[in-house]
Amino acid sequence: MNVRTLYLSHRLASIAFEEESEHPLIGEIQQLLLHKNLYQGPIHQKYDTQTIRGITLFQEKENLPATGIVDPLTYCRLHQATTTTITPLSPAAKRADFSLPRANILITTSSRQLTLFNGNTPIHQYPVGIGKLTTPTPLGNYAIALKVMNPGGVLGTRWLGLNYDSYGIHGTNRPWLIGTMVSNGCIRMHNQNVEQIYPLVKVGTPVYIRN
Repeated sequence: MNVRTLYLSHRLASIAFEEESEHPLIGEIQQLLLHKNLYQGPIHQKYDTQTIRGITLFQEKENLPATGIVDPLTYCRLHQATTTTITPLSPAAKRADFSLPRANILITTSSRQLTLFNGNTPIHQYPVGIGKLTTPTPLGNYAIALKVMNPGGVLGTRWLGLNYDSYGIHGTNRPWLIGTMVSNGCIRMHNQNVEQIYPLVKVGTPVYIRN
């Protein structure tokens, strides 16, 4: 089994830049784009039009939404992961699996509610924050594609990434906004709530988003 490991020197939540803003991370991104022959400008740590164009070209190359914005997924893709080959543990030696055998999640945007099911049986229900009118939470059928502990910042203490663009279910550092339409499309939860469902779901768990 091959495991890809990525070590980042910054929290994913700290990666958010506006045009013409300056930050040491931007210089790092410019170096990465230069190495990939997608940026020809100077390393000046400014998020200028040349840098935005380089990010857009990279996103097109990686089949990501070509927004020119450095979101967490784009930033991770820019870095080279280390691949390690490991031997899977025998069933008896595996860590305890606390996930529900038939877990699935229903998010109802009209009521700002997330319900965790085991099969057809509801297990827990939580209030959530959803996307603004200008950046709505996308309706549809998805699945959990990535689980991250302690991403920090606006992502709170847990991240459950969906298999669609850069959307996900995550905690928050602004709990007073739960129950409102506030995000860029992601689903926000109180940290204690997302921590509760985190071990109960796994990669591949279905997520249904309905109005």
